[in-house]
Amino acid sequence: MLYVSFACRLTLVAVLALAAVAKLRSPGAFADSLRGFDLVPARLRRPLAVLVPAAELLVALLLALPATVTAGLLAATLFCCGLTAVPILVVARGKKVTCACFGAGETPMGGWHIARNAVLLAAAGLGSAVALTLGDGVPGHAPGIVLAVVSAGVLTTLTVFVDDIAALFRSPAPAGNLGR
Repeated sequence: MLYVSFACRLTLVAVLALAAVAKLRSPGAFADSLRGFDLVPARLRRPLAVLVPAAELLVALLLALPATVTAGLLAATLFCCGLTAVPILVVARGKKVTCACFGAGETPMGGWHIARNAVLLAAAGLGSAVALTLGDGVPGHAPGIVLAVVSAGVLTTLTVFVDDIAALFRSPAPAGNLGR
């Protein structure tokens, strides 16, 4: 189980760091995407555009430092609860809010975003459970570590490119609508 926890931890570090960097590279796009949320007043959009990536970087740092792994996993679990609640609320309210989670995205939030965030929440929860019961160390056998790193790489890629993957499964536009 330590290898599974290690893969979860690596995935969360990578995803949170990539999301934070993307938001900080285009804070205006992330702040603009917050317009569609009824519950975010206009005066809080700019501060949130800085606070969310700062929180992502803080959690990633906690996960990366050996002394704070368990705290980082617990913080990631709480953070991912919020990240999962956002698209659920958006979809439930029938809003068309673009997902700027990894930069200037143009895809409206939907089921794929809920699934992505639920997977991250599951990774954080599983990692937390293992860390609280077995400890938060790095496992010691090279083949297991390699498998954990490769698994984390695949999961990170799937997470970051969820919009592109979802586009592969969408119905193509009718022939008369091409180019519009």
